[in-house]
Amino acid sequence: MSLLLRLKTETRPHHERTEAAVRLLEPGLTVDDYRRHLELFLGFHAPLEGPLTALLDPALPELCMRERHKLPLLEEDLRALGHDTMSLARLPRCARVPSLGALPEALGCAYVLEGSTLGGQLILRQLLRHFAGRAPGGFAYFRAYGDAVGSRWRAFGEALLRASADAASPDFDARVVEAARDTFDCFGAWLRGEPGPT
Repeated sequence: MSLLLRLKTETRPHHERTEAAVRLLEPGLTVDDYRRHLELFLGFHAPLEGPLTALLDPALPELCMRERHKLPLLEEDLRALGHDTMSLARLPRCARVPSLGALPEALGCAYVLEGSTLGGQLILRQLLRHFAGRAPGGFAYFRAYGDAVGSRWRAFGEALLRASADAASPDFDARVVEAARDTFDCFGAWLRGEPGPT
C-alpha cells in the first residue's frame, strides 16, 4: 500500500472528526461565523508555518514551502472583515500543535494542511453561493494556489512518496501517518475550543 493510500485510510476517523468541527457549509452561516473560523485557522497556522518550512525546504526544496504559506492569505481576508495589524497580533494562537521533530512529522502535518487546501475548493464554491452579492472579502485563503490547486497537491504527493522511497523504512511511514493523525486531532480540538489531545 502506498503511503498516500495509508494516510487516507488510516487517518479517516481523525479527518472526519476534524471536518465535523468546520461549520462553514451550514445554511445559517453568518459573516461573524465566517470571521471566527478564519481567526481559528490563523491561530492554528501561525505556530506551524515557520517550523514546517524550516524542515521541508532543505529536504524537499521542490515544494517551495514559502509559496504555500496561508498566513498572508488569512490576514488579507481578516483585514477585509475589519481586523488591523494590532487586532491580528492579539488573536489567540494554538498552544497544542503537532510535534514537528523531523522530516516524517513535517510531512504528516503538511499532508493535512495541503489536503485542507484541496478540500477548501468545495467550501469556496459554497461560500460564493451563500454570500452571493455580499461577499465578505475576496476569500483569499480558500482561493489559495488559484488554478494550481490540483497540480500543487500532486507535487506534494510526489515529494512525499519520493521521501518515503528514499527512507525505505517502515518506521518513516508510520511516523508520517502518526503525525497526520496528531495534526488532525490538534486542529479539531482547537476548532472545538478544547485543550487538545495528550
